[in-house]
Amino acid sequence: MKKPSKLCGSKIRLVLFVSFLCLASCASYDGRSMKGENPTDTLDALVVMDPESENQENTFSKSSTTQLGDLASQPNEEKGESNLDLDPFQGIGGDSDINSETLSGTIGEIGSYELTFPQISDTPADFAINGAIQSVADKIYLNFAAELAEMINEGTPMGSSDLVGEGRIIFNNGYLLSVLFEGSTDWGGAASQQLWADSIMVDLSNGQVLTSENLFQLEISTDWKELLAEKSYDLLIERLGSEMIWNEGLLPTGENFNNMLVTQPGLLIIFDQYQVAAGVAGTPTVIIPWVEIAAIINPQSRIGELVIAGGSLEIN
Repeated sequence: MKKPSKLCGSKIRLVLFVSFLCLASCASYDGRSMKGENPTDTLDALVVMDPESENQENTFSKSSTTQLGDLASQPNEEKGESNLDLDPFQGIGGDSDINSETLSGTIGEIGSYELTFPQISDTPADFAINGAIQSVADKIYLNFAAELAEMINEGTPMGSSDLVGEGRIIFNNGYLLSVLFEGSTDWGGAASQQLWADSIMVDLSNGQVLTSENLFQLEISTDWKELLAEKSYDLLIERLGSEMIWNEGLLPTGENFNNMLVTQPGLLIIFDQYQVAAGVAGTPTVIIPWVEIAAIINPQSRIGELVIAGGSLEIN
């Protein structure tokens, strides 16, 4: 399989994401946890969240494969001038609380799950924002339960399976929130652990879920997927070596590049385990600096507006 075709470097540099010139960092947050009540032992059980909260350390003990550093703990800096088209009183800003909830329980004697994720308070759109974030945890849990049900129906011999994971905020400029979910599944009877990752970007003014396609210019000759494939290939080669890369998972398709998040240093792309490399590589990630993909960014998109409103990204 050939390496994704390279685009002319000079063409990329022609278009600078000039709207990203006012620098603002994402803030760090301390959280509290809210434990979920265990559901009944049926696969279609509804989970009821316990409203009581308690102090909690990081519940995700599995090692993460994402090379992000501590993006959420960078110091606050002066924000750029807000977009006048956006309501300055919307968004979570720097005064709202970030708590954590835990969706946990057992599925009969065949499985257990524990998923911790952030929740927002003291914003006009709390309900929509928190519902969007929790929907990712719900999806992960339901997929786990469905897999167990399928194994039972097929008569697959198995012991108890365990799902554990955590969602964490990796970008927050008061207008746009990026949340990365990472975790692992130990399937009963399986020889190895399965790692997984998921993500969500939320408009903090109304709780709307934003997809990666909202970020790119679609009416230009340069296909955003081709450029991301090229940049991802180069970065993965640096990290893993050319002999480790599986090119099929880097083909410029929407399916291969559907797990992305805005972060301050660049666009974070998360690949599934076994998508671009052997399972030992976990869920590989790359962060493509903004200046390298400026030509395909649409500053007038909703994501672009929210980034500009809260301050810029790093472009150096």
